[in-house]
Amino acid sequence: MLREAKLPFNYEEKEYVLIDKFRFEGVYHKMTAKKKTLTDRSNSVVLPIKYTPDFVAKDGSWIIETKGYTPSHHDFPMRWKLFLKHLVELDEPLPMLFICKNTQQVVEAIEIIKNERSK
Repeated sequence: MLREAKLPFNYEEKEYVLIDKFRFEGVYHKMTAKKKTLTDRSNSVVLPIKYTPDFVAKDGSWIIETKGYTPSHHDFPMRWKLFLKHLVELDEPLPMLFICKNTQQVVEAIEIIKNERSK
């Protein structure tokens, strides 16, 4: 639909690091899927939190994230909030953002983008 609308975009190419990796230097034990006992993760590196949007305008002016059903235990809502905070902290022009759950919403997002470009 974006191609039909002649809106240049990249698909899942730009990755944002929302929180850098860090070392937790305290005592830390956790359960794992493979063991019934706790695993010692003390002094371990915690991996970064990253986010890769679905569709990003070539000029960075808009981002469309497509989401279907999101279960309540899913991490996307928190990751999205971290992404919003990250964008604000970049101190750059903010892109238009869209979270679309169906085809009609994608059509609506494309119309909004085209209307903004024609201003």
